[in-house]
Amino acid sequence: MKTYPIMLKLTGQRVVVVGGGAVGTRRAIRLAQAGAEATLVAEEISGDADLAALTVLRQPYRRELLAGAFLVLACTDDRAVNSRIAADARAAGALVNVADQPEDCDFFLPATLTDGDVVVAVGTGGLAPGLAVEIKDRLAAALPQRLGEFAQAIDRLRRNLRAGDKDPAARMWIIRKLCERAGYEAFLAGGAEALETMARGLLERP
Repeated sequence: MKTYPIMLKLTGQRVVVVGGGAVGTRRAIRLAQAGAEATLVAEEISGDADLAALTVLRQPYRRELLAGAFLVLACTDDRAVNSRIAADARAAGALVNVADQPEDCDFFLPATLTDGDVVVAVGTGGLAPGLAVEIKDRLAAALPQRLGEFAQAIDRLRRNLRAGDKDPAARMWIIRKLCERAGYEAFLAGGAEALETMARGLLERP
């Protein structure tokens, strides 16, 4: 099954998660952390997770609860109910993900590594979520540290360069050089100031 990977901006978007088990609550919380206006619908909610960032509706599922949703995640333990939620979501104009039912999904949730704004995602098109987790865990051991901070420092320099008079091709070349191993090692050794020094040296090149 071919998929097209994207990173969604969910700030202010209504997202509905149906199902109060461990999977549903975990996904609802993560969606809220990403800025979504997340609603969790379930008659019973397991565990003791902090749901303060969510709108929690402790009631049976009804299709009317999906009105205005951008994304819908069906996470109940009843496959028939999940399929009905998927059909209702599409009728409401929402994209839907159904836990452990790839045939009912419009999108899949990858296994992710997150460091600040840097996100590494691994997906298998819904075929083998366990394999995605295994690959993610192997990548976790290989990724450099403080990538989120490094990305923020690069972003500040990129914005400063855009405010200058360097042509776009030169700016792109400088940013690419800063993102290479030498730039990362300079950042680890001396922080953002070391990156700025490196950028000034690159700017002075003919």
